[in-house]
Amino acid sequence: MRFSTTIEYAIHGLVYLAVRDSGSTVLAGDIAKAICVPESYLRKVFQLLSRAGLVTSHRGAKGGFSLARDAGEVSLKDVVEAIDGTLPVYACMKATRKCTVTDLCPVSEAFEAARGKMAEVLEASSIKDLARGIARRSASWIKVTECA
Repeated sequence: MRFSTTIEYAIHGLVYLAVRDSGSTVLAGDIAKAICVPESYLRKVFQLLSRAGLVTSHRGAKGGFSLARDAGEVSLKDVVEAIDGTLPVYACMKATRKCTVTDLCPVSEAFEAARGKMAEVLEASSIKDLARGIARRSASWIKVTECA
């Protein structure tokens, strides 16, 4: 399974805000430069995060984005759900393949168990946790640099 580019941009953008300062307002262009993503794409991602209540959009001369909640209260599960609506679900092709396996299919059960474990891990991982890890490894990450 693979998470979308949109989810990756959302997570990196939120972590950038958390590393900077959870109360500060940052221009979308500055975030985009720092995490090396197209600004127009990042704006669309942050619109989704704003609708989900994860960031606040500020208009005007001092406009930009800030975290809407403490970074410790924003889980990776919140981010995935803000972007995709739900965690990925296994879609059994039983009807289209005329499968003869019983309703208690071990394949479906295994994928549902995996989905549950993934939900647990994503719920336990916060933006604040990720920000701490990045800040510990590279204090210069919050400085805008040229993207490769």
